Amino acid sequence: MKLNQTLVSVALFAFSPMLMADSHGDIQDLDDVRDWDIVSVETCLDASIDLIPGHPRKLEMKMEGDDPVYEFDIEAKDGNTYNVECNAEEGFITEVEREVTADDATFKKLAKVSEQEARDFALSIHPGKVTHSEYEIGFDGTATYEFDIQTKLGYEIKVDVDAATGEIEEANVEIYEIGPEEE
Repeated sequence: MKLNQTLVSVALFAFSPMLMADSHGDIQDLDDVRDWDIVSVETCLDASIDLIPGHPRKLEMKMEGDDPVYEFDIEAKDGNTYNVECNAEEGFITEVEREVTADDATFKKLAKVSEQEARDFALSIHPGKVTHSEYEIGFDGTATYEFDIQTKLGYEIKVDVDAATGEIEEANVEIYEIGPEEE
């Protein structure tokens, strides 16, 4: 367990300029998140529910470049589940996606790349094991495959692959997750 925690800390350090060694050579780790200059999770949750009224069922914190981001899965009153991202430094919503199934008509119409092709490409860039996948439609009308990959280095990374082009849209290190992944 100690080795796994060390690998996660080293991986986070390697991928985030916000995580640096202090003057004693200690690598900042998950305990240091509380020292970041970020808004409260409640601020972002309130903004998320104001936009998508419903029941939050999961919270993740991830790094998008050097920006910490809260992501909420919200079961909306319209029956859909939405992923709502909020910039944790400023408290504003940055992205909203609707989760869909593989047989969703809109997703199928937009997707030109198969899930297997997208998965294989994501794993070629970020070797490891896919632990969860989702199909998403963005508010901008794009279709995305999202893969949670437990990397061989011991950290989890979320990789979004454009379902139309097969290109990686983003790959973000997950800091923590609270709540279950729904299948």
